[in-house]
Amino acid sequence: MLEASDDITVVGQAADGSQVLEAVRVHRPDIVIIDIRMPNVDGVEATRRLVSLPRHPRVIILTAFALDEHLHEALNAGADGFILKDIAPRDLIAAVHTVAAGDALVSPSMTRRLIERYNSSTAVRATQAQVQLNALPRNHRHILALLAHGSSNAQIGAAVGLSESRVKAEVSQLMRELGVSNRVQAATLACTAGLLDQPLSHLPSPFPGGGPDESA
Repeated sequence: MLEASDDITVVGQAADGSQVLEAVRVHRPDIVIIDIRMPNVDGVEATRRLVSLPRHPRVIILTAFALDEHLHEALNAGADGFILKDIAPRDLIAAVHTVAAGDALVSPSMTRRLIERYNSSTAVRATQAQVQLNALPRNHRHILALLAHGSSNAQIGAAVGLSESRVKAEVSQLMRELGVSNRVQAATLACTAGLLDQPLSHLPSPFPGGGPDESA
């Protein structure tokens, strides 16, 4: 399926999770697509090992089940994407491009249910998440809301008046402030805090008077 695309090259394969690290060291891929269920070392543990590498590849998890319980562990392990095995070839290729561009990806049928189930937490966890969000600068809280609603960097930039490259930098800073490693974890935290329950129109303008001057 991947080799049908002119701009994707499959540089290597591994039989199970125990072979992944060595294959990555040899082939240095940009993206690793990994099955969540494998012998010896499963996809969650393999993902955890991969993201601990310096300049690690981005990781897309494959699963046959829309609500596989191991996906919750995969979120914490640092995977960048989650897709179902019945994905159409064109959608698989699009998923690789999306993750390669720095965006996170979850299959549409999984997105809301996955985040809600992952965050069906206690009031204590919700309170802790709200404290984290309240400590954010206003502009980063607004960007987080857009991110949590599924907006890409380009869509966020159009909404707040920033270039796509500036949005990428702001999202990186936002994730550092929240102590998370990827956009999915940031969106999950926003969901826990109830940010998705607030209409975007009710959020204060992130940059009073319009977008910031990016010429400086």
